[in-house]
Amino acid sequence: MSAIGGRHLIPYKGRGYSGSVNQNLLWQHGNAYLMDNHRAALWCWQQQLDLRSASHSLLHIDRHTDCLAANLQSHVVAMPDISTTSIGEYLGATVMLGGESHALFRWDNYLSIYLKVFRESVESVLSIDHSDGDAPDHPRVHRPRPDLAPENISYWLSETPTQWIVNVDLDFFFFRTEDRLGNEIWQSLYSNEYVDALFDQIRNVQESGGVRVITICMTPTDFTPGWQECIELGARAFRILGRDYPTL
Repeated sequence: MSAIGGRHLIPYKGRGYSGSVNQNLLWQHGNAYLMDNHRAALWCWQQQLDLRSASHSLLHIDRHTDCLAANLQSHVVAMPDISTTSIGEYLGATVMLGGESHALFRWDNYLSIYLKVFRESVESVLSIDHSDGDAPDHPRVHRPRPDLAPENISYWLSETPTQWIVNVDLDFFFFRTEDRLGNEIWQSLYSNEYVDALFDQIRNVQESGGVRVITICMTPTDFTPGWQECIELGARAFRILGRDYPTL
């Protein structure tokens, strides 16, 4: 798919290492965002709805929960008003820990910060994950089995009649193993049919007006085979969603 309708929100830095804080890519077309580091997702959500005043729910599909609880209160105190913060200011925000300055938003804590700061506006959380990380801290959390997702996403989202944030990390779809010689091998955890059915359901809810914003993170280092495989899977998702995809 061409990149005619979309735009890079930060200069694309190429297929570099992402890690916990490096942001090489942030792309937008309509209400859909693509990134290589998940920490930018919170800022993207704020661009599509007022997180503090607009009642909404969150669908999180990810290998990890992204809800690191360590030092959470220090991060909340240091958090800027993201409704008036540029993407550069957001990515550059810092917090002092142990006398040293650290990036405020990381791939593993942006969601715990969100649930703490905007708790009153979040109607419910639907987290489809691999139980990797701290549990989401919210009174209305549902964590169904991943195998139930493709045929039930539309139903689950329609149960809560609010606007939905859809947040997907492509590391959800891969697993790592070894061959008989001990060499690392990455495999697809789910079939193309699973992927297609999942994003078909998300598209259906979006077309009915139930989805306000979609963020897709590639996580091309550490938890997936790499950039090329993530680019191909991301393109498949964006095609199903009817959104233009960048040339990477």
